[in-house]
Formats: sequence, C-alpha cells, structure tokens
Amino acid sequence: MSVVAETGPTWVEAWTPAEGAARASALLREQWGVEHTCTWSAPGRVTVIGEHTDYSEGLALPTITPHAIYVAARPREDRRVRVVTDLGDLVEGPGPIWEGDLDMSPQEVDGWPRYVLGLLWALQERGFDGAGMDLAFASCLPPRAGLGSSASILAATALVANDIWRLALGGDEGRAELADACLDAENLAVGTLCGALDPHTILRCGPDEALLLDFADHPTSAVPYPMYFRDYGLGLLVIDTQKPRGDVQQLFRTRRAECAAAAEALGSTTLREVADAPLAARRVEGIMDPTLRRRARHVTAEIERVRLVVNELGGTGPAHERFVAIGKAIYRSHASLELDYEASDPTLDMAVEAAFRAGALGARVSGAGYGGAVVALVRKAQARLAALHIAHGFVDAGMREPRFLWV
Repeated sequence: MSVVAETGPTWVEAWTPAEGAARASALLREQWGVEHTCTWSAPGRVTVIGEHTDYSEGLALPTITPHAIYVAARPREDRRVRVVTDLGDLVEGPGPIWEGDLDMSPQEVDGWPRYVLGLLWALQERGFDGAGMDLAFASCLPPRAGLGSSASILAATALVANDIWRLALGGDEGRAELADACLDAENLAVGTLCGALDPHTILRCGPDEALLLDFADHPTSAVPYPMYFRDYGLGLLVIDTQKPRGDVQQLFRTRRAECAAAAEALGSTTLREVADAPLAARRVEGIMDPTLRRRARHVTAEIERVRLVVNELGGTGPAHERFVAIGKAIYRSHASLELDYEASDPTLDMAVEAAFRAGALGARVSGAGYGGAVVALVRKAQARLAALHIAHGFVDAGMREPRFLWV
C-alpha cells in the first residue's frame, strides 16, 4: 500500500496571523536576543488568469494565498542589518543567517539575503533612508513553488522599512510605491527582470478578493473583485509538484526580449497596444518569425482571456455556465503557456492532466513556469478527493508526491 493510500495527500496548512507573528518573534528573540517592535506579513500570489502579461503592459487577475511570510523586526542605532530565516536549506544563499550593513551593494550578497538588502537599497535610491535593523523571517509559504515567495520577502521587508523608517507610505497609493520599489529591487539588485505582477498583488490585494491589474497604467492600477468562487462552492487548489524550477531568470530575459521584438515587428511599442487594436489575432499571425509569432499569440490571447474571466465573474447568467467558461479559459491559458510561450514542462503538464481527470473545471501553470506549481479551479467539496487522485497519479508514475494548498 502506498504512503498516499495510508495517509492521504499532503497539505501545506496556513498559519493564523497570530501564530505566524509569534513564530517570527520567537525566532528574533532566539537568534539575536532582542524583542520585536513590529511584525508584518506578506502572502503568496496565485494568478487566476493573466500569466506573463505584466512586462508587456497587459492585464492580469491574481489573488493572494492565506499562506504567508512573517517577519519580526527591531530597529538598530547603527547601519547594521542582521537577518535570519526559519527556511534553512530550503532557500539559496549563505545559510539561514546573514549580517551586513546598509552601505553594502546588493551585488556583494548571494542568495536570499540579496532580496532583503536589495529592497533597502531600492528605497534608498528613491530618497528614503533610516537606521539598520534586525529581522527574523518565518514562513508557511513554500519557496520555489511559483507562488511569489521571493516577492513576498521583498514585500515583507518593504513593510518593515515603511514602519521602522517612518516613511508614511500608507493606503493603496503608498502600497503601489512600495511595490514599485520591490520591482526595482528584483530587476536591478537581484537581476531577474520579471514583471510587476507579484509585488503589486502581494502588497495591494486584500483577503477574499482578486485584483484586476492593468500594467499599461503608471503606476499600475488595481481594481478589486470579490472572490466569487467561494460563494458558489469553488476554490483554487494549488498543486506544488516540488519539481525544482529551471532557470527562471533566463526565461524572463529571453521572453521579455522576444515580446519586445514581436511588438516592434508589428510597429507597436508593446504587445498590449497590439491586443487593444482591431484584428489583433490576424495581425499577430502575420509576424514572419515563428517564435515571435507564438510569443505574441500567447500574450495577446491571454489579455483577452483576462477580460473574459472578469466579465464572467461579474456576469448575471447561470453560475454553472459562467464557471465552466472560466475553467475553459484557464485550460486554454495552460495550452498557450505550454505551446506558444514554452513556459511549462512535462511535470507541470502531467499535473494539469491529472487535475482534469480529477474533475477540475480548469488548471494551468502557476507563476513563471519551468517547474513549481499548478493551480486548478475545483469544487470545494471535491478538493480532497481531487488531491488524492492527483497524488496517486504522481506516485504511480514513479514521481515525487506533490503537496497541496487551498486558496
């Protein structure tokens, strides 16, 4: 009898905010012998629809996870920065503890501490400054699972700096500026060259809602939508395949360049301009280079899928028909990410197929791709059975058993 059959699928449970804050505070106390003056948290990101559209000034509809990274912090009287995490060997870098100072370049730091120092550097580049700090991170958000965990570290650090440095960046406008600082840190200090999806979602999306993000607006506009799925007995099942992610930085660099080249081939500045113009699909098919044509096809069609899902969420037709239409759009999104954008891999494709066989209304890659997680739209009453079927499928294929999160 398999382990799955004996114990059932493996679930990653979310901590309560009180539990997360207590864990981070205890870690700060144990490591540095000091008490916190503030605690903050930053959730993960799950995209309902709209993947790899942000750096083409497109649209996306993401939400947040109940799983989060928690940080406890205390200001210092010098420029020293000390950080510790409970993730240990699960994160890349010098280990769970790092010490440096605010005057260091982020390029002098390897691994996960570069995100912390990079964010503080990005704020200083924007004219903000303050004293050093001690920080302790505790997380129930799986790292490297396509749920924006690196952006969550940036966001949590930004919230601490806003508090300790008294930056007064409050409300949605202030959160948007913090999100842009996170993007600067990731692109300029870390060097990922990703888009703005993760930080704007993590810092601006509230519980029980999704955000319609428009990246053509500067700053990025965010329109909240209630998570109607829950009102109809549905939810998002996240399948963490635990497959190590490939070279996501190279993926972002290559795709960003290809999308820019595809837009230029059509005489436009961005693929969003192409998507908003008449006969967009016909124009895209006229791109001579087959690779650029596929990239443009994904981005322009994905923007239209975002619009379709938003319209169906707010529609007045029969609920079953609306959610079936949303599920089909999610499946089409994965096919596009697999074939046109080449951001999937066999493990992710297998997870999508397993979710389909388990009765999911829709399923697709979550996040950048090249490993990580799949998100599936399923009925809440069938979530545990669906997870069991999916886990069995992986084990029967001789693969590592996936983990599951419920959003």
